[in-house]
Amino acid sequence: MGAPGGLQVVHDLPPDTFDVRPGEVWAVAFRAANPGVWMNHCHNLAHADQGMALHLRYEGVTSPFHGGHGG
Repeated sequence: MGAPGGLQVVHDLPPDTFDVRPGEVWAVAFRAANPGVWMNHCHNLAHADQGMALHLRYEGVTSPFHGGHGG
């Protein structure tokens, strides 16, 4: 039995990075076992500047830092 929606399940990815090639769409599942505020981003800075970045925050976790470009 495959993954929901016909998705391919890949188990052998490095723990902190993977390539998303042009036209690919990835759904990522992970074990949320390290509470905090985490940033996921593209290492191509032009892509990150265009919005390929996100902040993941655990419910109930706060931070003194504020997001957004330029501070």
